[in-house]
This record gives sequence, C-alpha cells and structure tokens, in this order.
Amino acid sequence: MAKPERKYLDAADREQQILEFAIDFVAQRGLRFTTRELADALGVSQPLLYRYFKNRDDLVQKIYDEVYLKRWDPNWNELLANRSLSIRERLVRYLKAYTEAILDERWIRIFVASALEDPQITKKYLGLLHETTFPLIYSEVAAEAGVAVPSGAEAEEMALEIVWGFHSSFFYMGVRKYIYRNKIPDDLEPIIRARVDVFVSGLVEAMPRLGQYKPAEEAGR
Repeated sequence: MAKPERKYLDAADREQQILEFAIDFVAQRGLRFTTRELADALGVSQPLLYRYFKNRDDLVQKIYDEVYLKRWDPNWNELLANRSLSIRERLVRYLKAYTEAILDERWIRIFVASALEDPQITKKYLGLLHETTFPLIYSEVAAEAGVAVPSGAEAEEMALEIVWGFHSSFFYMGVRKYIYRNKIPDDLEPIIRARVDVFVSGLVEAMPRLGQYKPAEEAGR
C-alpha cells in the first residue's frame, strides 16, 4: 500500500488520491480505524485529511460511493425486466456483468469487513438488492413460468431466502478467492449457466408450494 506521491495536484485530484489510498487501507485493515491512523498511514496531518472529508462517516460514505455505487449499473435491472429474452438468458447476462463488477479484492474485503465491524456499507448495498433486484428476479421467473407470484408474508420471506441464496453464491466465489485464498475458475460463464438452469428449474417447480411451508412450531399445531 504505497503512499501517494508528493506532487502538486488540484483539490479534486488530491481528494481522489487520498480516497484511493483509504480504500486500499480499509481493504487491508478493515473498518476499525480512526482518521488519525489513516492520516499517519498517509503521512499527512489529521487536519489536512479533514480538508477533504468532514469526518470518518463522510469518508466511509465516499468509499461506499466509489467502490459500490460506481459499479452498480441501473441497466442490470432493465436487462432483467427485458422479456424479449428468456429469463435464463437474462440471468446469465446479468450475472456475467455482476460478477465482473464485484469479484474484486477491494470490493469483497471491504464488504466482509463492513459486515463484521461497521454495517453501514453492507446495509446500503443489500438494501439495493433486496428492494429492486431480488423481487424482480423472483417475479420474472414466475412470469415466464406462467405461475402466479405467491403472496403473503411467509411466501415473500421464502422467496427472498431462495433468491438471496442463489444470488449470494456468486459473491461467495469472491470470498473463496480473496478471503480464503482458494482458486476459482477463470471462466465463470459455464458455472453461471449451470447455476441459472438449476435455480430457474427448481424455483418454477417449487413456486406453487412456497406458501405451504410453515415454521416447525406452526406445522406441529
């Protein structure tokens, strides 16, 4: 993690340079840091850091914007809703783009650190998925299968868990590579296509029964 070069930069370029260093710093150290520790690692004073970031929360927000929001493509959900393509093909194209965006060491390591130490990044990003992408995937599978989307709190909770489990399997590939330091395949397309086939086939077959699954205490009544 090299310190930024000491040369003249305008304020915007200097802020970006410090932000890139901060992203690397957090990816390696996690989110249990103080602005003083970051300033020391940068080799600058804490007041100079505050010229560019109002406080620690402002810095974390800018890390989120840079690493996560900039890689979030609104066209992903447009693609998932495009019924001129089969739902399988839509999911394959979406997941190819999604994995290209997230299977990055800084993305994965900061996300895991946030989950363990400071959940503001994970909560914001998972909110995007839960509010837009997951319900869209579920409803589009149902539409292509000609199955009514199961209604009711229990069915909706079950649907979320099924889609989340499928979707997070691709994030887990990043955990395997950048946290566990295990090798993953270079070409993910065959894996994506296979998982999409299994997911769509299984979900279509199970949809009519989703509302029937009850917690153990209710099933025993």
